[in-house]
Amino acid sequence: MNIARLIKGQPLWRWLGLLLLVLAVVVACAKNPVTGQDELVLMSEQQELAMGATYYPQTTQLNHGLPAGDPGLQSYVAGVGRRLAARSHRPNIPWQFNVVNTSQVNAFALPGGKISVTRGLVSKMSSEDQLAAVVGHEIGHVTARHSAAQYTRGVLVSLAVVGLAVALSMSDSDWAPVGIVAAGVAGQLLMLSYSRDQERQADELGYMYMTQNNYNPKGMVQVFEMFKAMQKSEPGFVQAVLSSHPLPSERIEAARQRVLHADPRLTSQPLKTQGFNRALALQKKRAPAYAAMDKGSALASQKRYAEAASYFQRAISLYPQEGLFHTNLALVYLQQKNNRAALQEAKTGAALSKNNFYALMVAGATYRVQGDYRNGAQSHFAASKLLPDQYINLFYLAYCLDRLGQRSYAANYYKQVVKLSPKTKYGTTAQTRLTQLGYK
Repeated sequence: MNIARLIKGQPLWRWLGLLLLVLAVVVACAKNPVTGQDELVLMSEQQELAMGATYYPQTTQLNHGLPAGDPGLQSYVAGVGRRLAARSHRPNIPWQFNVVNTSQVNAFALPGGKISVTRGLVSKMSSEDQLAAVVGHEIGHVTARHSAAQYTRGVLVSLAVVGLAVALSMSDSDWAPVGIVAAGVAGQLLMLSYSRDQERQADELGYMYMTQNNYNPKGMVQVFEMFKAMQKSEPGFVQAVLSSHPLPSERIEAARQRVLHADPRLTSQPLKTQGFNRALALQKKRAPAYAAMDKGSALASQKRYAEAASYFQRAISLYPQEGLFHTNLALVYLQQKNNRAALQEAKTGAALSKNNFYALMVAGATYRVQGDYRNGAQSHFAASKLLPDQYINLFYLAYCLDRLGQRSYAANYYKQVVKLSPKTKYGTTAQTRLTQLGYK
């Protein structure tokens, strides 16, 4: 149906009324678990749970999976999270907690109670109280259904953009396409981070959950002060958390005020460090190895590949069981055209980091440059099962299949690349190849 043709010539109020009628049909009101008030939501709890279950494994993959050989850390963080969640406003949803293997300082909550803290953040902490402050804050985002609110806002923005696009498409102005693009960008910008009100509410809920579990609320103040200090000393590592969780000075001051008004039995007790230090012992021991990796990654981004390789080699010498070090070294060797060494490191990385997207994709790349398209296709295919929508990986999977003569299979993946990224060099190259193969 051509909507523009259907409503062309109709008064503006009429097609806007039609849009509002559609909204009235699909909109549902639900009680917020925290406030008890009715609010407009376009995501049911079942949808929220399903979304979290679907995307939690993928976000874990995007953050390099779990730190190698440290199940004790996972169980410790999950235990803290479960105790906090049990005293929350939504104790009965299927909560999950993990530590993901990235040096970025961040923590994030997916719909339905799926929460991750990065290795980079937990390694910067010094007490369980600080960990409880971060995890409690993320639990607050879930219990207050902030993701559902963001989703609802996104749908409403999209509908507004559709309405604007329809109106502009009926205009004879040459500016119509510009208006459509601007409206779309504005909708995307609205969804970049939690609102300040949502951050304040998550802070308050995190404070409530941690103090109900006998944690010292000074831990939250210390976390905020750490972020503020890192913003000056290590801005690259703390950028992710500050972009998704803005930290204006009033949030820090509010945390300090909560401490002043908290039960003195909590604020006077020592921070919980003994169990925390035991749980973090391996990560503290491995810190020099990860620091070497981070330095190598920074050098590689500057195309100083020989220096980067030396840092990755140092990381491996300090902790050879971390597949991420080998995978990063393989990429540097590829840049240096040292393909044989690259393949060896990539295979080691993939063997150590089983079922890890990044390791499998790099292994596929090293097989491909060696002309081993069969093993390359197998590695890229395995990676695609872990992250189905990564178009670069799909492009090279299609390329390997294409070189193996499996043109129909290759075409299916080329089509996915075009659909996912039509304007990138991968999308345009895939479209060109589809045309050569006789596909529209």
